[in-house]
Amino acid sequence: MARARLVTHAYRYPEGWQGVKRERLTREYARELSAPGFTLVRARRGFFDVREVSLSWYIG
Repeated sequence: MARARLVTHAYRYPEGWQGVKRERLTREYARELSAPGFTLVRARRGFFDVREVSLSWYIG
């Protein structure tokens, strides 16, 4: 089973990237982040694997 992604930053327009609470990227946390208007997150899995992920993948 793959390791869960850990959220480090979130993006919303027009402020840009902002640091957020480091937590596993789950459906509940994605909903919590999308409520104030965040649309993307930077999520890491391991040391080098950092990706920008759309919150819609977890909410839909």
